[in-house]
Amino acid sequence: MRDVSISLDMTKTPNPRIHPAAKFFFEGDKKFFVKGVTYGPFKPDSEGNYLGRPEQVEIDLALMRQGGLNLVRIYHTPPRWFLDRCAAAGMRVLVTLPWEKHIEFLRQRATRKQIAEAVRAAVKTHVGHPAVFGYLVGNEISSTMARWLGARRVIEFVEELIGIGRGIDPDALFSYATYPPTEYLLPQNADFCCFNVYLHNQRDFEGYLLRLQNLTGEHPLILGEFGMDTIRHSEDEQAEMLGWHIDSVVKCGLAGTIFFTWTDEWFTGGEEITDWAFGIVTRERKPKKAFYTLEEKLGRSDSALPHRPLARAPFVSVIVCSYNGGRTLAACLESLGKLNYPEYEVILVDDGSTDDTAYVAAQFPQVRYIHQSNHGLSYARNTGAAAAKGELFAYTDSDCMADADWLYYLISTLVSGDYAGVGGPNVTPPAQNWIQACVAAAPGGPSHVLLTDTIAEHIPGCNMAFYRWAFEGVGGFDPEYHKAGDDVDFCWRIQQAGWVVGFSPTAIVWHYRRFTLRAFLKQQDGYGEAESLLRFKHLIFFGPTGTAKWRGQIYGTPRFSWFVNRPVIYHGIFGEGFFQSLYPSPQSDVAAYLSSIEWFALTIFLFGLGIFLPALRIVPYLMLGGTLCVALSYMVRASIEPKFDTVRARLLVMLLAFAQPLVRGFSRYFTWLRFKRTPANVIRRHEHLPEGARSAGSLSRRVFWSEQGRDRHYLLGAMFQLLDEEDWRYSTDSGWNDWDIQIYGNFWWSITLQTVTEYHGGGKCLTRVRLRNRPVTTTVIFSLIALTLLIYRQLNVSHVELWSIGAYLLFLLFLATRARALKSRVAELVDAAALRAGLQRVARKAKIARATAEPEVQVPVNVTDPASPHLPG
Repeated sequence: MRDVSISLDMTKTPNPRIHPAAKFFFEGDKKFFVKGVTYGPFKPDSEGNYLGRPEQVEIDLALMRQGGLNLVRIYHTPPRWFLDRCAAAGMRVLVTLPWEKHIEFLRQRATRKQIAEAVRAAVKTHVGHPAVFGYLVGNEISSTMARWLGARRVIEFVEELIGIGRGIDPDALFSYATYPPTEYLLPQNADFCCFNVYLHNQRDFEGYLLRLQNLTGEHPLILGEFGMDTIRHSEDEQAEMLGWHIDSVVKCGLAGTIFFTWTDEWFTGGEEITDWAFGIVTRERKPKKAFYTLEEKLGRSDSALPHRPLARAPFVSVIVCSYNGGRTLAACLESLGKLNYPEYEVILVDDGSTDDTAYVAAQFPQVRYIHQSNHGLSYARNTGAAAAKGELFAYTDSDCMADADWLYYLISTLVSGDYAGVGGPNVTPPAQNWIQACVAAAPGGPSHVLLTDTIAEHIPGCNMAFYRWAFEGVGGFDPEYHKAGDDVDFCWRIQQAGWVVGFSPTAIVWHYRRFTLRAFLKQQDGYGEAESLLRFKHLIFFGPTGTAKWRGQIYGTPRFSWFVNRPVIYHGIFGEGFFQSLYPSPQSDVAAYLSSIEWFALTIFLFGLGIFLPALRIVPYLMLGGTLCVALSYMVRASIEPKFDTVRARLLVMLLAFAQPLVRGFSRYFTWLRFKRTPANVIRRHEHLPEGARSAGSLSRRVFWSEQGRDRHYLLGAMFQLLDEEDWRYSTDSGWNDWDIQIYGNFWWSITLQTVTEYHGGGKCLTRVRLRNRPVTTTVIFSLIALTLLIYRQLNVSHVELWSIGAYLLFLLFLATRARALKSRVAELVDAAALRAGLQRVARKAKIARATAEPEVQVPVNVTDPASPHLPG
């Protein structure tokens, strides 16, 4: 039975005030684009009011609405009459709460308490007022003061102030206004991120906005101040700059911008400022040229996103693949029917579902429905591409809901550069219970990996789009991947072909994480299997434990952690750099090893060994403590939805952080061991070779001769054919190995095959083949265990115990015989491949042994594009 509680619109709320959802603001179920301007401060009156006379405020608000503005940012707590007049004019108010940020405010408890009380009083004064958009609990703490006090302490204090304000007025939005010298001051509990940025070069400005978009993660990003002085620049320059500023803000997907400032009238520091003129109107409220530019660009009083026309809008085929996804399918298809994009089609590929997927699909006649028997995710994606009419293929999943501007932002990025494809973030919808919130906060979810702010190494399959020519150029998705990993393989093949994958931070899909703990662990099991399969094909991208080694960075709002993955801040000389960049540290190798299944297995082994060696008993406890410290660190810095953020939720996240790499690692090893073993019946078979083609020489080396120009490529081509025909498991050189083929044999050994050809002129070629045994992981593990037990036994007896030594030698003899048997079988395979390729064996005394049978096929292999590794379906 499908859960009808799942809603299409993740933005709906019963509260009429503005609320955030991922990278955007919403008023009800419609996007609210912030078109703001700073207002004041003006010379205070007798009551300490910095906002001028009520009559002038009314005139200003009416003129603002005429110019298309919908928000004012002020720098002092307003009187009630100001908010009432803003509400009447349809203007929202963003209140900046002032306090003494220029002093060492964290040193004394009394100072901290005074600041907190000031925030509490200011918010309490206007709690629930409909004109209040939100509060900024601070503004531009100086970089040297933040460095002096410590970035982590400052962030935690700002987060404390946000918590105080939210506790009083939970429906208001809260944030902190930072700027480039302190871009690292990003409170994690903020509702949105606010940056004051003054950059007068459009290219540099857009590049910095894209950096901020990735740095701020899933929060809406607005600019808190931006402007130009018309004393030092002309009004024409100001108008031109504010014009392209709006274009850039929209292009980069920000949730809005605030111009500095409304009028040239400005009072600060206890005096009237007369040598700056940033206003878009004069002191006399006469509009400057910039006012009319804003009036044209912002669309009058409309709060919707001012879309820029796309440079090109190609026809897009949106492909949704589903297997038993009926629970969320209706919401997915409904969202895809409301996209703000001119021409597209929606194709649903049902991969043999047994639930109500077909019934749900029938409710959407505009969707092209394709049903197939269950072949796996990759096969379904290829089926959708084969049926597609579009120039581009955009993929999402049945448990996703697309933002209305999803295609707009994807295609906008794709056509803006030399990209083969593009992707965007997948954002978790609001959780329905505390367990789902914990699963969403746990490690191991699908995420993008970025090489730069605009170029991706990997984009998840639930949010990607590629040109048809790129899709066909790499041969589509590899059907070997049934559950996951197809998107990783596809992105790596795109990049290996020399093409680039772009990234759009605001092309958002809402992606449900798993609803239960069991489903989460099953997902991690599938990811482990996918990693193992990927390792066959892309060995260079994997470490010794089988985990992927990303070249790029997983972006997001960095959290200052006390144990692992602490971000690095560039402060500049003496802490006075203008752009003090925050660099999230790459994943800690130490943390990865401490939480890995290999580390856990070694811990268990030492626990057992400690039974016999009391001196070692403390070691496994220390090792387990290290593992728990990693999980504890993740628990501390995990981002859990506030309403579900409880002690038990944090403890569950710690448990999931502990279990996730173990489940994933076990599946990875199980799959690797299962798939890297060629079936025993294949190894037991022998090749039917003519007498003259059999070689009695060394098993490690083979030499073959040809006078028809048949070099090692012909031999390798024939090897691939035989390996596939006989169902061997193998991998081919990815370009980073010193072998051509690695053949996975029995439980203990694999064989690496390397070839070289000597060219002797006139089509005469001498091809040499070298075979080497390579132990697999199980061989190493069992050998170490056996050796450890032998040493322990000999240390604990008074004489040499021959039976234990004999048992160990028998084990070594067993390994040697298994290695020779496998090498002998592979040597037969090489001889058969040489016969098929038309090569003649060279005997030990340099005589050519002529084969009595003609070769069956003559197939060269292209060394620049080696055959894919063979993995069983």
